[in-house]
Amino acid sequence: MPAAPSLARRSADPAGRPSGSPGDGIAILGAGLAGLSLAVRLVEAGVRAPITLLEPRTGYGDDRTWGFWETEPHPFAHLVAERWPAWRVRTPAAAHIRRGSVPYVRLPAAAVYRDALARLDRAGNVVRRMGVRVTGVAGAQVALDTGERLHAGVIYDGRPPEATQIASGHGRGPRLLQQFVGRRVRTGRPAFEPGVADLMDFRVSQRHGIAFLYVLPSGPCEALVEATVFAGQPVGAEVLDRLLAEGLAARCRAADTQVTEVLGTERGAIPMVPGLGRTPARAGGTIAIGTRAGAPRGATGYAYLPIQRHVAVLAADAAAGRPRGRGMRGAGTDWLDQVFLRRLLRAPDAGPALLARLFDRVPADRLVRFLMERGGVRDHLAVMSALPTLPLLREALAASAPHRSRLRPARTAAAGETAPNP
Repeated sequence: MPAAPSLARRSADPAGRPSGSPGDGIAILGAGLAGLSLAVRLVEAGVRAPITLLEPRTGYGDDRTWGFWETEPHPFAHLVAERWPAWRVRTPAAAHIRRGSVPYVRLPAAAVYRDALARLDRAGNVVRRMGVRVTGVAGAQVALDTGERLHAGVIYDGRPPEATQIASGHGRGPRLLQQFVGRRVRTGRPAFEPGVADLMDFRVSQRHGIAFLYVLPSGPCEALVEATVFAGQPVGAEVLDRLLAEGLAARCRAADTQVTEVLGTERGAIPMVPGLGRTPARAGGTIAIGTRAGAPRGATGYAYLPIQRHVAVLAADAAAGRPRGRGMRGAGTDWLDQVFLRRLLRAPDAGPALLARLFDRVPADRLVRFLMERGGVRDHLAVMSALPTLPLLREALAASAPHRSRLRPARTAAAGETAPNP
């Protein structure tokens, strides 16, 4: 990999906004989904300034899957691997299957990485530096673990947010971690329903938080199966592994089969923190992107489409010579998510029934628009009317209090279980 070009210096104005221009050179800290998507958008918007991508990993693999409803065009739509016209939420008491006009889709990370890297390699102004870690940012300077200091006219920061940022969110509101482990498996006999995506199957132990299986079938004998836990603190990796093993075993028993091959694995933790990007991680004029900018929606964790919308606006600003930070979403959405998360934290035992109630009572297209942040007033009202009024009203009042205190999680990891850092 060639050495990064020296980038021209810029300073920040007193308000902390970048005062440089793209012509001075651009540095993107982190080349995950947000960093790669932004670089692609910058090139496609006609930005010709040097763009340097700085990424600690040394290579890319198929390390995750993005699942979402395809409510709008996006740069990697041609890479969607599967689409499901129907989706299901299960509780021990019932199964709710819905169909809408918009499919639920699976986008594999490996395909996105390959496509984005190929586009950037064709551009003459993009340099990728892999295996380097940013150790600090001060004004226009980016310090690397190699001892180098780079200078940039504009700095976009897509590194994971600091633990303090995740812990606080916007003010002192609620937070959850969406923690998961998944395997792409094949079975000896049909065990999956190809036309239906199981978004939440709550027929697993709820001991450690709001837990469910997430199943995206590629065929009757192949699927991505994930065990997911929503909790107020990290749970141990062994907890997730056990949930997944138990869930897969139950599926196989019901179909009188067994897993014959594991095709891949993935693991992660997504902060569900309303207003995450509205609490600056650091002063100095850098522009946050990705999770640092609050991409995962507080009430759902969906981040792929918010990232694509965000970087499109940022790239347009840069192409116009006015790079600046942009909010990921409005305060109204963050407030609604605070109310919902407060209820889940207050009464996690009621979480599965509460989530199933949404899918049962809200028309499919209205719910999809709400979840993908494309809903109007009627969609929001339909969601609100489907939820229990008095408990949510109490949480709404608490969320609106000027000096509200943090809710303490109702559940903690069992004694002796280790918990990874988020």
